[in-house]
Amino acid sequence: MIVFNTPSVSRNRMSADLGFYVQDAWQITNRLTVTPGVRFEYLNASILASAAPAGRFVPARQFPAVPDLPNWFNVAPRFGVVYDLTGDTKTALKGTVNRYHRNFTTDLASLYDPLFLQMDTRNWADCDYLPGTSRCSGLALRTNGDNIAQDNEIGPSNNKAFGAAPNRHFDPNSKRPYDLEYTLGVEREVASGMSVGATWFRRESYNLQQTINRLVAVSDFASFQLANPLNNGEIMTIYNLNPAKQGLVDLLDTTADRSKARFSYDGVELTFKARLRNGGNMLGGWSAGKPVTVACANFSDPNTFRNCDQSELDIPYRHNFKFAGSYPLPLGLLVGATALSNAGALLGTNVTDPLLSVTDPSLRTLWAIPAGLFPGGRTQAVTVRLDKPGSQYLNRLNQLDLEIKRVFKVRTWQLEPGVDVYNVFNGNVVLVENQNFGSSLGQPQRILQGRLVRLNVQIKF
Repeated sequence: MIVFNTPSVSRNRMSADLGFYVQDAWQITNRLTVTPGVRFEYLNASILASAAPAGRFVPARQFPAVPDLPNWFNVAPRFGVVYDLTGDTKTALKGTVNRYHRNFTTDLASLYDPLFLQMDTRNWADCDYLPGTSRCSGLALRTNGDNIAQDNEIGPSNNKAFGAAPNRHFDPNSKRPYDLEYTLGVEREVASGMSVGATWFRRESYNLQQTINRLVAVSDFASFQLANPLNNGEIMTIYNLNPAKQGLVDLLDTTADRSKARFSYDGVELTFKARLRNGGNMLGGWSAGKPVTVACANFSDPNTFRNCDQSELDIPYRHNFKFAGSYPLPLGLLVGATALSNAGALLGTNVTDPLLSVTDPSLRTLWAIPAGLFPGGRTQAVTVRLDKPGSQYLNRLNQLDLEIKRVFKVRTWQLEPGVDVYNVFNGNVVLVENQNFGSSLGQPQRILQGRLVRLNVQIKF
């Protein structure tokens, strides 16, 4: 069961979130233009002094203010270049190198606020527990089996400092996470009003954070083996925390070794744009991309090491297509269409820690291992992934939208009534599905919205 530190009173302050940007454009020659720039950023947040009364699972609490969560001054350079490749202004070679720092508000400070809403996962079996354990005492009490969690039926905390004092700390020497983005592309006018282009993208993340429990190490876990219920031919190694270490929590957030925590994205895109006679236009293209995540920096839990390095796996490129256009018809009508075909999402989940700010596709078929499978009893909940990253995706999303409208002019007024039809073919592709192993695995949780017709009118005067 999950318990909370209520009542809680959180008071965080954003002291400064400043940015100052300078950019210039230098025409080196008639064919070469360079656009250098630099952004200066300052970020400072804090926790105000606060107090809260006692609750069911926590005593009365009072804590002092904590400044500089964080206190970062950063410089983010930007650079772009455009070169007239053929000298006739019809072929442009373009490239950029830019640095972007991770945005924060008070979300970082809230991680260290002892009165911010927190939760603790504890065992509960609707029976009387032996004091300080998660084992039934055998006493026959009238409260047993009533489906109500009494205090004597709730196991010990997995955090001995829960609700009493801050157990997560910010390393003042940690660095602000940022991305470096590189692009290189070429665009060519192949005919009057029509151009084609190709672009390569690369994004790399730096200074990702790791959370270290300074009171628990890998050596504090005992290993045992289980058969993978999704693939009985595979034997998985699972780790159970030493009971003597249960509830010992002293977390430190610091900058991770990039070999253990990083994210990269490689992509390529082909596009075209065209202006047609009578005012019509169309554009579209193809793109492909591959994200790779390495999340092996949690040295306090060896259960997270399973498939944590996706650079060692065969993550495929995924392909997307898009087309959009409009064209005027007789009688003042204008018809438009948008068609897209997107690769199904990688079955995964977002990392919940706001310090990381990346998508972790390593979580697909999640198995919350039952307590009864742990030799000697489970000390804390363990959830593992059963399949390999990149092995399963949702089905491709195909969608066609249409619109038609007509312009009426009445003196100085202009009326544009129209009809929009979304999802013309009434596709029902699954967008989100249950990823927890069990009887509901793969059950749709959100599908593409069905066909929708909208009547609208714009009035300009």
